[in-house]
Parts: sequence; C-alpha cells; structure tokens
Amino acid sequence: MKDIRDIQDFLKKLAGAEPYRPANSAHMQRYRKLSVLVLGLGAAALVLLMITAYSYHLASWPPLRLIGAVLALFTMFLALASMLIEPYAMLRLLWRWKTHTLETFQREIENDERHVAQFARYDKATLGRAQAWLQLKVKRLDAPVGLVFGSSAALWSIAAVTITNVKDAGGRAWLHDTFLRGFTPDNWANTMLLWGIALVFGLSIGAALRKVVLGRYNYQLELVDMALARKADDAAKQAAAHQA
Repeated sequence: MKDIRDIQDFLKKLAGAEPYRPANSAHMQRYRKLSVLVLGLGAAALVLLMITAYSYHLASWPPLRLIGAVLALFTMFLALASMLIEPYAMLRLLWRWKTHTLETFQREIENDERHVAQFARYDKATLGRAQAWLQLKVKRLDAPVGLVFGSSAALWSIAAVTITNVKDAGGRAWLHDTFLRGFTPDNWANTMLLWGIALVFGLSIGAALRKVVLGRYNYQLELVDMALARKADDAAKQAAAHQA
C-alpha cells in the first residue's frame, strides 16, 4: 500500500507540471497587458462620452459638442490601438524569429529542468513504476485512435471530408429539413446519411480530444524519463568519485 501511495503522490505532483508555452512568454504578456490597459482606457472614454452626450441633451451647452467629438475620436483610436497591439507584437517576433526561437528553446529547457529537478528527488523504484504506468496509459489511449483513424493527418482529413459531405448534400438547409422531418418513409435515406455523418464527425472530434490528453501523458512520461536519466548520471558520478 505504501508503494501505491508513493506513486499516487508522485502522479499528483506530476499532473501539476506544465510545458512551457511561447504564448505565455514575458514578451507577449507585456503586450497583452498593454492591450487590456488601452482597451480599459477606451471603455472609460466611452463612458465619459455617454455622460457628455446626456449632459448635452439636458443643458445644450455648445462646448459639450466639442468635448463629445474629441472623446468619440479618442474612444475609436483606443479601441483600434488595443486590437493592433498584439498583432504588432507578433510581427516583431516574426522579424526576429531566430533570436525568438533560441530564447523559446532555452526557456523550454529551463522549465523542464526545473520539473526534472523536483521529480529526481523521488526514489528510483517510484519513478520506474510511474514510468511503466505512464507507458501503459499512453499505449491504451493511442491504440483505439490509431486503429480507427490512423495518423493525426487522417483524423483531420476525415473531419474535413465530413463537412464537405454536408455541404454537398445541401448544407444547412438540408440539415434543418432532414432533422425536422425525422425518420419517415420518404426521408429514411437522408436520415441514415445524417446519422452516419454525425457518427463520423463525433468520433473524429472525440479522437482529437483524446490526442490532446495523449500529448499531456507523453509530456509527463518524458519528464519521468529525464528524471531517471538524471538519477543514473548522479549515481555514476558518485561511483566515479568513490573509485577516485
């Protein structure tokens, strides 16, 4: 029972390990925060514009028209700027893609090494058992998807063909008419076709979601493999130090 509790405790900590995502980099976060700030200023300007318009409706004071026009221009400018900030940041990243890819790779290594250092504290037996279970889980998840759909490219091809078949059959109007008429003698062929399309499309979406889960387990398995490799390296260094 102790071994099971150790593995469960390890898997809970392993589940909290997240891969590095470039979209959450400090560079993009700064621009995203700036975009939100500018959008907030635009919303504040819009509120002031509404207050100015209401005040002009009550008092008809001529300077309020000029203030309202300035606020309207300011609101539109801020709204447009908030939409352009993140695309501008992406263009900057594309311009310096070599430096960005290197920095991203370095941050990926830092992130994974931090996780590996945490997991390498566990004993080799716990890591080995967790590795075996993760390998089994990956195999179980991958087998049904590969058996039915094959590769990921085939999966998305099936989804695309399904959507094309719906369009060829008549699109939204055909879907609406077939669904409303139901399984009647003069509509059974269309209904069976609709059921088949829905089944294939549902299976393809389910398989895509399964691939996402599979990718997460694969990442966890990679961390365990690296933790075991680090423990082996540390053991080899200690053995060499004792011999020296």
